[in-house]
Amino acid sequence: MKLTNFCRFNHKITAVKKCLIGLLLFVIMVSLHAQKPGALKDISEPESAEADALCGPLKMVTICTAYLDSLELFYVKGMGMQLSGPFTLTKEQEKMQKRLFDISGNYKLYLLERKQVPENIKIRVLLVSKNNPLIHKTYNAREMGPFTLGFPNANQEKLDKELRELGFTTMAPMQAAMLSKPDGTKYKYLETIYKAPEFVHVVGIERGNGMPQLAPYDSVTLKGGPGYSAQIVTGMSNPMIQFYTYVLGWEMRRDNEWKTSEGSALGIESGVPFRFSIMYAKGARSGHILLMDFADGKKIQSNTPAQIPNRGIGMYSFETKNILEVLERSKEKRLRVLQNPIIHEDAILGKVTAMTLLAPNGVMIEIYQR
Repeated sequence: MKLTNFCRFNHKITAVKKCLIGLLLFVIMVSLHAQKPGALKDISEPESAEADALCGPLKMVTICTAYLDSLELFYVKGMGMQLSGPFTLTKEQEKMQKRLFDISGNYKLYLLERKQVPENIKIRVLLVSKNNPLIHKTYNAREMGPFTLGFPNANQEKLDKELRELGFTTMAPMQAAMLSKPDGTKYKYLETIYKAPEFVHVVGIERGNGMPQLAPYDSVTLKGGPGYSAQIVTGMSNPMIQFYTYVLGWEMRRDNEWKTSEGSALGIESGVPFRFSIMYAKGARSGHILLMDFADGKKIQSNTPAQIPNRGIGMYSFETKNILEVLERSKEKRLRVLQNPIIHEDAILGKVTAMTLLAPNGVMIEIYQR
């Protein structure tokens, strides 16, 4: 699909600006940053040590696409990542990968990464058929499941200009504000939300005046990320929090309740309570997960599961120190295990012991141990 057709297709989507700007800008500005002086540490400050972690931060997100050219234009030319592939798999590698991914159809395997900043989340790309269904049909903030990748960077104005010159559109003009640091002083905050291919929402975000970015960035290009991902989990906060904090052994950094206000850009009527939770791996400063739950229970439930090879964000991957412990905890919580741990030579990860399961909201999860 050419970019012009892709943008024309996106233009047909309605109610985008209100939903997405409200969801991300309000949440990030209020929940992550607008802190009372001395009351809280910055969100990126760990509560515990990395040595105590069962599973590390989010290492890889798998996106299935039918339009590699659009993906390459956005993430490579726009966001400054590097694309590798297609990878040549041996018959044994293909057999084991399909077994692990619980898929049978044909696909080509690629990798998006920021080689200068290996700490950032990688994007595994599966090039699939145009007939594969979309996980998300719109950019509506009520749609359940994973929908966002965050790209912290050190020059949001430059990034915004470059993406616009490539022809990509945004949910709204770049947002700017002066927010409070934990010590009470102010810092500049810039954010733009872009319409990325396959209905993935991409956030470009910069924190100035000495505040650390929410993920590492390249000191030459000033581009960083992906650094985090967000999910809509309306009616499922507690089991999802239990999944991350118990099954994966993560820690909660924020767990707030708010109400939508009159005229809010959320695109949701005034006075609707919502819960916003932020979880990190122990000792981690990025690779975190954001969960948002609207208390009125209104949601858009896709008929297409957030699982590969469906198009969009279809799997999260996490490295663990003890895969058998994760398996035991998954069974204890009665999660569906798609594939018990198997040893295989992954084209991207190398030789690992890996398993796959479904999180409580049905999102596919890959756990691996080197």
